[in-house]
Amino acid sequence: MRIQEFQISLVDKTRKRLPRARRGFEPRSFFSIVKIFYRHPRLHYEVWVRGQERLIEIGLHLEADKATNDALLAYLEARALEIHDQLGPRIEIERWTNSWSRVHEVVPYESLDADLVDRLAAKLAKMIVVLQPMVEEFQGR
Repeated sequence: MRIQEFQISLVDKTRKRLPRARRGFEPRSFFSIVKIFYRHPRLHYEVWVRGQERLIEIGLHLEADKATNDALLAYLEARALEIHDQLGPRIEIERWTNSWSRVHEVVPYESLDADLVDRLAAKLAKMIVVLQPMVEEFQGR
């Protein structure tokens, strides 16, 4: 499967797996990355196919201003037990650069195929269901 077909299928299947209230996201894709966001593009879910490494990074990226990212990262770190309980122990909550952070998992893969799309769509939908209410609760404070 070509990367563009993979991305289109992933977005479609993720949307179908979400509760109706969460289906209104905006997708953006370029090269080997697809981003999904709600109101704020800088706070988005990202699926990055790292082809040469045969790895896919999937998760929530905090790429707003440093103050927002730091505060949201601290908020999510305080809920780490809940996040790991719902999303599994492979989830990493980390500062990525000096100003960006992420809550993500790295998934190895053999080939971009329908089975992988299904697995990742289920994983991404679960991340959105768990993390997006936390992001919105943080934003409403």
